Amino acid sequence: MEKFYSSVLEALPPPARRRLWERSVSRSLDPGEFLYLAGDESERVHLVTEGLMKFASSDGDGRETILGLAVPGDLVGELAALDGLRQPFDVVAVTHCGVAGFDPQALIDAVASNPGAAVELASVLAGRTRWICETAMERASGEVPARLAGRLLHLAELLGRVRGEAIELDLPLGQGELGRLAGMCRESACKTLNSFRARGYVDYRGRRLRILRPDALELIRCAGRAEGHRVAAEGGGRVDRRPQAGGARRINSF
Repeated sequence: MEKFYSSVLEALPPPARRRLWERSVSRSLDPGEFLYLAGDESERVHLVTEGLMKFASSDGDGRETILGLAVPGDLVGELAALDGLRQPFDVVAVTHCGVAGFDPQALIDAVASNPGAAVELASVLAGRTRWICETAMERASGEVPARLAGRLLHLAELLGRVRGEAIELDLPLGQGELGRLAGMCRESACKTLNSFRARGYVDYRGRRLRILRPDALELIRCAGRAEGHRVAAEGGGRVDRRPQAGGARRINSF
């Protein structure tokens, strides 16, 4: 029986999708629990059915960098299944999570025999790659407000609810994790978030965040990118003069 929507699985014919679900293994994870560690072999590909997970990497001193996020409907562990190598990063539950595990070869065979599903999986991987590229570009710009503005807008795309002119979300990340997501320390994240609130761009109580001026955060993000391109040009790099795309992907409208 089908239990949760996934764009990749939805692109499969119903019989193939049903076979995968019938052989799937469900699992729950508590906050902070690892689904994969970097270097693990690919025993299963998992679909997130509940909660929020993070892709993370730690340096030799234990400092964590958050490379991406997964929400319900996202596949995790598919890279190792596709290339036959080991898991490239840690996958950790941020909140209480539920996942459904699929046999990697069975999933690959099902997708390979259905062009629509293969294109959808490629689209998912392209979106994840673009997210990593965007965050790398924001971190390279050196503009702390631009980094945080970009990550807040991304969280709004994933988890936000439109309320009039504002976007509301229950922020699943503490300020320390929010800082690691944006490539900064907790103190910088806290100071910048307070600055945004003082300017009337956001408001928050505990983990409940309201983005009052998403247009202002978008301007800050784009200004940081423009500065990064200017620095690259002065250093002899190429400048991308194409207009930056804004807008949300997954905002739930009421």
